[in-house]
Parts: sequence; structure tokens; C-alpha cells
Amino acid sequence: MSQTRRQQRTPETQSSGAPDHSGRVAPSRGGVGEAARRDRFEEQAVGDHGPDLHAFGQAVETEASSGEWEQVLAGNRLLQQGARGAAVEVLQQQLRDRGHRVLVDGNYGPGTERAVRAVQRELGLSVDGVVGGGTARALAGRPAQLARGDRGGDRGHDTGPGAATTFEDVRVTASTFERQGLRPRVFELALNAFETAWNGGETERLLFTVIDYELPSSEKRMWVIDLGTGRLLFHEHVTHGSGSDRNHDGRADRMSNVEGSNASNVGLLRTDDTYHGRHGESLRLDGLERGFNHNARERAIVMHSASYATDAYRERHGKLGRSHGCPALDPDVSGDVIRTIRGGTLLFGYYPDPQWLERSRYLSP
Repeated sequence: MSQTRRQQRTPETQSSGAPDHSGRVAPSRGGVGEAARRDRFEEQAVGDHGPDLHAFGQAVETEASSGEWEQVLAGNRLLQQGARGAAVEVLQQQLRDRGHRVLVDGNYGPGTERAVRAVQRELGLSVDGVVGGGTARALAGRPAQLARGDRGGDRGHDTGPGAATTFEDVRVTASTFERQGLRPRVFELALNAFETAWNGGETERLLFTVIDYELPSSEKRMWVIDLGTGRLLFHEHVTHGSGSDRNHDGRADRMSNVEGSNASNVGLLRTDDTYHGRHGESLRLDGLERGFNHNARERAIVMHSASYATDAYRERHGKLGRSHGCPALDPDVSGDVIRTIRGGTLLFGYYPDPQWLERSRYLSP
């Protein structure tokens, strides 16, 4: 499967500190490396809790349970040389607990990197001196991969060892996940789109993400499905763009493919590669439907984490915040979702746009 690659720029995403925005982030001229450097400088501004080892104890544990260290555990933030702050302090304390002589000063310097590399060798991990979700969870004695599913709910139907390897063998139907809120008429269109793309050689993987933008942002409206096994891997809340919800009532009222619209995209998209930017691990998307979402890459529509997509934000406001058109997720799950669906899987965004329903080449297999 091949596709002409357009010139890539670092996607612009919404600032995580506010629920709504009036302007766009200036595009980075330096790609992923520049984004990583920018993040490092932002990390350095977080503050330093100081190297008092005796007073460390419970205060850092509290920070770890709800703060920066949780971002690392979730795979949404990397720690490497140059990083500073509370998350680095937690890391350094855990390294000390494993017998490594590391100063707990919140500064990720050469000594901390040497200790990290040593621990990665001890634990049989990739030795790179960088602490992401896998290394952080291994240090904490947790599984290297988080089992997320539907936050403890029903994961759907597992077809067992006879999992499908081609779409012709897929056994899910339009009503398979109705109990999990995926409306049969929406999933039927989604399956039609998937089948058309599969037959056209536009994907080779049976992982499928469906977003129902007609539902309000207060509801879980994103499903990540393994069509091969029939399992629901994730069922999550997801944001829409401010241009799709101009009165900010939590319901989308339009989709757009236009640069600067800050609206979400309707139709079929394909995931590409990831990068680490302002919001941690983020996923680039390519629109497959000319006239409806083919500008997604140029518009910097990506999947990323956001503070305005958390359960706490939703419970406080009765809805999620709005992005610049990006499908943003709770930081607690975004890293796992992104790593699951990256690399050429399909994403179907539904909205009852009359022109799209009439003209999309994917909806009738």
C-alpha cells in the first residue's frame, strides 16, 4: 500500500491549559526534534522540589499518584537528559530504591541516565536511557502494557483462536457493540467504509476506530475495535473542534475540511506515525476522502492527549473542552490508544453531513 507523502510539518494542537481557544499555535519549523526541545524547555519551567531526601516520602507519592509521574506511566511523557521537575524526582527516588546512587534533585543529568540504562538492562528492556511508559511501569512493578478496555466494562465478543485475518472472515455485525453505545446504523456505515478501503488495499490491519460525532462530548463516543477477534479494546470520550461546536454546548453542529475552520473531520482517515510534542505522544492522521477530510495532514489534525478531555473536566463542566479539530483524549488513556492504532489503521468519523452521506465513495461497498 503506497501513498504520495506530502511535506510534513509538526502538527499544531490546542494548548492543554485552557478549555477553549481563540487562536492557533504557531507551526514548528523544526519538526519533531524542535517539538521535543520545546517540551524540554517547558518541563524546566515546572519547578524543582529540591533534594531533601528525608522529607521526600509521602509528598512525592501524592504527586506521583495524580501529577506528572502519572503522565509518564501512561506513556504520554518522556523523561530524558535535560528534563526537570517532580516526575524526575519520583524517577530518581525509584532508582535509589533499587540501589543506584542517584541524587534526588529533579534534574535528569548524566548520572540519572546511567542509572536508567542500568535498570533497563536489569529488566530486559530496550536500553536507551529514556524513560517512557514501559520503563516507568516496569520500575513501579506494573505490567509493561496497560490493560485498558472499557475502563473495566464489557470488552465485547472474543472469537478466540479462530480470529479473522481477512475482512471476509470478520464476524462482527452492525449490532455487535450496540450494548456499548455504538449505534447499529453508524457501525453499518463504518463497516461498509472499512470493507471498501480493505478491498482497495488502503489498510492491511483489522483494527478499526469509530467516532460518532453526532453524540455529545459528554458521552463515550469512540470505540477501538479488533475486527479480527471481535473485541472492543477501548471505549472512550473524545473531543471535537471548536469550529464544530460554535456555541459550545457540547454537541457538534458541522464538520469542515477547510484550513482555519477548527472543525472536526467527517469520513474515513488512516493513522500514520507518532511524534512527541506539546501534548506528549501524538498521532498523525491522513484523510482519505477528497473534499471531506483530505486536508487533515495540512490542517495538523492529530490525535493527542488534553487536560480538557479528562473525566474531571467533564464532570465539572458537563462536557469536554474543544480542540482545533483534533480528536483529543484523556491523558490517562491516550498513550495506549495511540500506540494501539498507529501505523496504518483506519479511523471512521461519523456525522450526518448530507453531502458526505450522498457522495462518499466508501459508504457503499
